[in-house]
Amino acid sequence: MKKIVAEVLGPNPPCYTCILLKKNVEAAAKRLKADGIEVEVKRLDIISREAIRKYGLLLSPALTVNGVVVSMGWVPDDDVVEDILREAASKQS
Repeated sequence: MKKIVAEVLGPNPPCYTCILLKKNVEAAAKRLKADGIEVEVKRLDIISREAIRKYGLLLSPALTVNGVVVSMGWVPDDDVVEDILREAASKQS
């Protein structure tokens, strides 16, 4: 089984768009599980030291997949997120 780590970054407490992005990622992850792709969904405070050091993001919500920023400042729908996650899984050996 391939494993992907998706991080949703936003303020704490989360705003509506951050909550929506996390729901979209979780919906895509649920569909991918049937295809043998496991997605670990994490939430990270965008202004935490860890997030600033690792990504230096200025806009939220943001989405990273396996440590790479794939969206920032907008909410991709669950179909777009699924495509992003599938592409990341296809790059794994």
